[in-house]
Amino acid sequence: MSLNVTAIPAYTDQLSEVLISKAVLDTNLMEFIDLKSGYSSGSVSLNIVDSTLPVGAFACGTDLGAGETVYTQVNVQIDDLQSRASSCINDLRGIYQSAFLSPSMANDNMPFEEVLSAQYQEKLSKYNEGFLINGEATIAGSVGIKGQITAAAGSGVPAAPVAWTVQNAVEQSLDIYDAIDPSVIDRDDLIMVVSNANYRTLVRALVAQNLYGFQSVEGNQILILPGTNIRVVASSGLLSSNYVFAGPGQFITALTGLEDEMSSFKFTYNSFDDLLYFRAAWRLGVGVAQPELFATNGLA
Repeated sequence: MSLNVTAIPAYTDQLSEVLISKAVLDTNLMEFIDLKSGYSSGSVSLNIVDSTLPVGAFACGTDLGAGETVYTQVNVQIDDLQSRASSCINDLRGIYQSAFLSPSMANDNMPFEEVLSAQYQEKLSKYNEGFLINGEATIAGSVGIKGQITAAAGSGVPAAPVAWTVQNAVEQSLDIYDAIDPSVIDRDDLIMVVSNANYRTLVRALVAQNLYGFQSVEGNQILILPGTNIRVVASSGLLSSNYVFAGPGQFITALTGLEDEMSSFKFTYNSFDDLLYFRAAWRLGVGVAQPELFATNGLA
């Protein structure tokens, strides 16, 4: 007896495997800057102190002057941020995920909720990376690092900055390194922050110049620029941007409410409108102390 299955669509197994979260580009600029928690929203002043001490040849009764201690402040705006979304779980009953739903009409569980929760957190981490660099365009006065480390703020700028290519990336990165203020050039927290595209261009340039023996540290998105003491860090906040900045990471301060607040976001089911709600809220601001000690190519 023959089997006629022409009226049945081809079998596709959509049930046996777990849901795979789409990859999210994530970076770790926060690891290289100073993070302080416990702040409410509004403006916070970072206090900076600098002293000049008179020094001269020893002689009794010599007046070398009083010296000076100067106090200045950098104001940081801390913004209240949120993410909200709602889902009608019953929309899934017409597709394969209905196999993972309860027979009950109470739609209080999302299939693969742990996968979605992890991805939401990755998405918000990526947002925070972009916030540190660019601020939030919809909030008045929100300025990221890109708006603070500029030529107008006194940051060093090389003579002829241009977009990076395989032919010029090594020279361009070294020019930016050389433009860092000499008073901080020997610090062990120096970072050069670039886009992922510029990071890959720099790697190809190092290989092309037989400098591929560079020391790679903490993953393939961070390397030590050969001949220097500076880490090159790729940031998703500079996506499609040629802007590069460099300087002491600990002179950049991120202020937040609670460091673990991102882990407290939650899903809540409302039985009256049959919607599953996602909600996250947090505070974040960033300030650069003494941008004149940093360097940038100033590109868009």
